Amino acid sequence: MTALENTPSTASIRQKVERALLFLLLVTIIFTFPNRPGFDLDASWRMALGKFFLENLQFGRDIVFTYGPLGFLMGKTYSGLLFWPLLAWQLFAACVIALLLQYWGQRLAAGWPRFFFYAFFLLYGVTYEDAIHMLVIALIGFELLRRIDRPWHWSSSLMLLMLATQSVAKFTNLMLAAIMVGTVAGLALWQRQRGTAVRLLAWFGGGFLAGWVLCGQNPLNLPVYLVNSWYVSQGYQEAMGIDTPDAPLWKALVVSGMLTAYMLLNLITQKNRPRSLAGSVMLGAFIFLNWKHGFVRSDGHMVGFFYCALLPIVAFPVLLEDAVPFGRLKRWALAAAGGLCLLGIRDAIPPLVDSALTIFQNKIWGNVDFASRLATLRKDYDDALGQELQMYGMPRIQAVVGQRSLDVLGYNQAVAIYNKFNYRPRPVFQSYSAYTPELARLNLDYYNSDRAPDFVMIKINSIDQRLPAMDDSALLYLLTQRYKYVLSEKSFQLWEKTAGPIDAAAQPQLLERKNLSVDETWSLESYNPRPLWVKIDLHPSLLGRVRTFFYKPPMLRLTIQDSAGKTEAYLMPAPIGRAGFIISPVIDDMMAFARFASGKSERLSSQITITLAPEDRKYFSRTAHVELYGLKSSTAGQNFFKNITKELFYMFKTTPVDFQASSKPSNEQINGEQVMVLHTPSEMTFDVPRGMTEASGRFGFLAGAYTRGGRTDGADFLIVWSDGKESVEVFHRYLDPLRKFEDRGLISFHVDLRKFKGGRLYFRTLPGPYNDLGWDWTAWTDIEIK
Repeated sequence: MTALENTPSTASIRQKVERALLFLLLVTIIFTFPNRPGFDLDASWRMALGKFFLENLQFGRDIVFTYGPLGFLMGKTYSGLLFWPLLAWQLFAACVIALLLQYWGQRLAAGWPRFFFYAFFLLYGVTYEDAIHMLVIALIGFELLRRIDRPWHWSSSLMLLMLATQSVAKFTNLMLAAIMVGTVAGLALWQRQRGTAVRLLAWFGGGFLAGWVLCGQNPLNLPVYLVNSWYVSQGYQEAMGIDTPDAPLWKALVVSGMLTAYMLLNLITQKNRPRSLAGSVMLGAFIFLNWKHGFVRSDGHMVGFFYCALLPIVAFPVLLEDAVPFGRLKRWALAAAGGLCLLGIRDAIPPLVDSALTIFQNKIWGNVDFASRLATLRKDYDDALGQELQMYGMPRIQAVVGQRSLDVLGYNQAVAIYNKFNYRPRPVFQSYSAYTPELARLNLDYYNSDRAPDFVMIKINSIDQRLPAMDDSALLYLLTQRYKYVLSEKSFQLWEKTAGPIDAAAQPQLLERKNLSVDETWSLESYNPRPLWVKIDLHPSLLGRVRTFFYKPPMLRLTIQDSAGKTEAYLMPAPIGRAGFIISPVIDDMMAFARFASGKSERLSSQITITLAPEDRKYFSRTAHVELYGLKSSTAGQNFFKNITKELFYMFKTTPVDFQASSKPSNEQINGEQVMVLHTPSEMTFDVPRGMTEASGRFGFLAGAYTRGGRTDGADFLIVWSDGKESVEVFHRYLDPLRKFEDRGLISFHVDLRKFKGGRLYFRTLPGPYNDLGWDWTAWTDIEIK
């Protein structure tokens, strides 16, 4: 080594280069390009948040959700809106987070401590959106605690503004940030540093209020935002829980116990007890909130807990500024907890551990590739949006609705965004989230008001094995009393608001009150065929309340037996039972709802039973208070059955009078055009009025029948004319798209009918020569008789 290489200036330059390269690496791995548009539950709410932001809808009043006005920045899903703002925020946030991580990393000892810190964030900590926000809030909070005895620095103000910005994005962020700032301010007051406490509260509170106003929100809505967000948060733990696998659960419990012991040991060994207590409160709140977030809905969310639990492990000893005593014991105990965290992550999502380096490399090179195509990147996203619109465009509904207001019941709000409808959502805009009496009332009040939308698109769906009628059930009933069915398109129904006030007779009428024991069967047959509404209030025991606070309640189920003897068990979260729902008829799909709305219900409930696993009964009262109400029947949906064939075959110009197929017909696409799939053998019957001269249309196979492993042996397409006495085959074509390229796509046909007087046409598909029905995805479209 030369003397030049040993000079301080050379070492300083090398350090600066190393830090700059590390900064670039951190920014590259933290930065995330927007998600592409999607139609599923999560993509729908993420895109909807961006639309709500642009239209200045008031959070807490117009919108009640777990996210705030800036929530679209966390959702970061492209919907045709806010592309460049999403990119700008991601870049800004990535730079701030990278600087924060480097600031903390440099405080650790060089070597393995620093290596593990950066390795954790590069491989795990920044890969999960919710976790990185929690980690950033925690690191800022502990940095503010560390500075409490020092003169105020301008960077503290910037960090508090960052906390405020995070808090405007999500209510959970606000809770954690408020705990962090409040604890540090409380310690400052304890130490009689009133100026510091005032600055902390002023910068955070003022920053939050400024962000709220800059997002177009009325400050007077803040109280109702906090109250309604609290309802959502509290209802979440009772309504959104799912069964937890044993493997990650016991690891998380052990890790939580070890971290609790670490905090207590740290509290005992620190000389500055008030400061140590503040740090323990902050770390405890951080771990507890992420424990609840990860293990209430214990699917992929579990990794968020393990990521956050790793922070005090990889940031030891600087996070809590540990004293020397028991340092080795703490280090080895935390190392063991870190190993359990990695195993827990693997239990939840195995590839995150098994393929961590591959995921890391793919993220780096993926971002580099996207950045190299920045000039055309917006077009790529728009192309993806165009493909979504091809699949979910609603031209018939659009023609009816125009620019009048519309809401979407269910969780596929993307349909309103894609089609640029005048979307006016109810406050709890995804139906599965209206899971407490208070939240259900917000939606019902909206629909009972003058603000109720002119049209409603509805798709019956739910989550977690719930009975679909449990979600926004009061609105489902109100829809049949205040709206009327218009048409169906691509699995959605369109309903239009009727003129005049709601009939007072539509109010549910109390029929019976009783106490119903768990596992006791209650017969409803004496009330059939009247539509019924039920409220079920099963209170938790004291032990159940303790369990719910620290974890989540057990799974409560409702078993329903219908009039045909069919029995099904549905998950029934306790707050949904308290809110009430339609219990009879059994509404579990679109057809069942249409029958209910037309007074033609088939599946009536004959008896119900509240069920609990034997080991879970100690968490609830022995009996539930139940109330049964009668509902007014409706004929608002009767046009559904009048138009059902026409609606089903909407891509035909002439509607069949009858049809038969080996499986349920479905609307699909061939080369981007809507077709009716009728699996072989199938038959459609068309009337031929006198004077008709020709029949035309197109037919073919879905591409999946002959690509990507499809092995169709072809099919015969026939058209037969008959007047009941004689039959004439007027068209016959065998298609073999697997072997003949010219048989792919849509094939046109034309039949001359001038020699026939009236009668009927029978459109048939028959299996290929090997009678293999597995790939006979045969379809027709544009059928017209004129």
